Amino acid sequence: MNKILPIILVVVLSGCSNHDVTFEKCADSMFMLTNELMKKRLPTEAKSTEEIAGFNANSYSRKKEYAFYTALIKICELKHSEKPEQFHLDYQ
Repeated sequence: MNKILPIILVVVLSGCSNHDVTFEKCADSMFMLTNELMKKRLPTEAKSTEEIAGFNANSYSRKKEYAFYTALIKICELKHSEKPEQFHLDYQ
């Protein structure tokens, strides 16, 4: 019994961590896609590829400090709630 509790804790914590990684991958890809669309529609507002890569290199908690990125996470959460299996396949 004493060995089961730590195993359950590890499984739960790794599941939560994986959840964040999945949403981060989704938001990062949407962030890059949005910027590519901006390059076509509003080139003066778009960021360079290097700036996007620099932003995406930040930690997930740092990226969540920005309202636009948080909005992308919300969109990813909606995608997840609609089709969780497909979402996990797309952003594994």
